[in-house]
Amino acid sequence: MQTKSHGFTLIELMFVVAIIGILAATAIPAYSDYLKRAKVSEAFILASSITKSIGDYYAYHGKLPKDNHVVGLPEPQELGGEYVEALEIENGAIHVKFQEEARLNDAPQLTLRPAIVNAYPPNNALTWVCGYAEAVEGMTLNGDNKTDINPQYLPQVCLQQPR
Repeated sequence: MQTKSHGFTLIELMFVVAIIGILAATAIPAYSDYLKRAKVSEAFILASSITKSIGDYYAYHGKLPKDNHVVGLPEPQELGGEYVEALEIENGAIHVKFQEEARLNDAPQLTLRPAIVNAYPPNNALTWVCGYAEAVEGMTLNGDNKTDINPQYLPQVCLQQPR
């Protein structure tokens, strides 16, 4: 009488290991990009309070602040986070400098620029444009765009062209 063995053959096990390897090879790069996009999102969280300060300054004075001190903020290096090294105001624009450890690229930087409505009389209304995006018609962007982050790590709103 012959007994039937139970279990997997070596070929079946090798096939399963190969499939797991293929899945891991495709998942790791996608996860790496996901982590980099999450690191960029920290910039928007940290900049949210600064955009409010700049908006208040603009509404009260009718002009944009030239640097952090005008708005009453500390030095740019003191406004960092886990992946953000500094938040610097320059002529109304916020330049977010990322740490090298964020591994976005060499000396990565993202700029948030205020866009002011072209209207007479002026109504002190402004909105924010990030990264490589442009302002819509009827608005003027202020400050220099120093964004140099790879576009694949930015949210879609930072890439869109005006309609």
